[in-house]
Amino acid sequence: MHRAIQQFELNLQSARQLGVVYLAFADKVTEAISLDELLRAELVLAVSALDCYVHDVVRIGMARLFSGTGGAPNAYLNCLVSLGFTKRLATAVESDRGSLVEEEIRRLHGFRTFQSADNISQALALIGLQGMWDKVGTELSMQAGDIRRKLDIVVDRRNRIAHESDIDPTMGIGAKYPVDYPMVSQAVAILEQIVRAIHVVVVAEFRA
Repeated sequence: MHRAIQQFELNLQSARQLGVVYLAFADKVTEAISLDELLRAELVLAVSALDCYVHDVVRIGMARLFSGTGGAPNAYLNCLVSLGFTKRLATAVESDRGSLVEEEIRRLHGFRTFQSADNISQALALIGLQGMWDKVGTELSMQAGDIRRKLDIVVDRRNRIAHESDIDPTMGIGAKYPVDYPMVSQAVAILEQIVRAIHVVVVAEFRA
């Protein structure tokens, strides 16, 4: 699981670099040039870093469950795989099976997003992690409901940016919802806190 949090840190650093560029040039351009899209892009990439982290943890966890000898959660056991995968697995040498499992999980989850609180709960259930938000709340000394709301607010804004160009339909053509550096910086910080708390729980419960 260590590589999952390492990749998250790199992805989040990349996202934050857009905020650094924004600050470097915000007071050097005229009003005719808006740098707000840098902030919107930072937020989108930060949520992507969260998404990537959950995908990595679930893939690694499911591959380990496959290779293990103990029990497995129902969500894992009921995961539907392709007949092509089962055929390849049946003829694969033992050393190749782990990589085949990870490849199949990438295929299965490639179209899914693990960003909202509900989707993250469902994803982590695949590796047997239940009651995640209560445990994350304990780590952050917050109520689970408050954490879920904070996360979903950030993800909702990401969705407006990614799918609707952040357009405010009440303000006319081309008008966008306001965005500024402190707001985006706070949102990114919230995502970082949540992922780090999730990782503490994952490591403790999955013995990763």
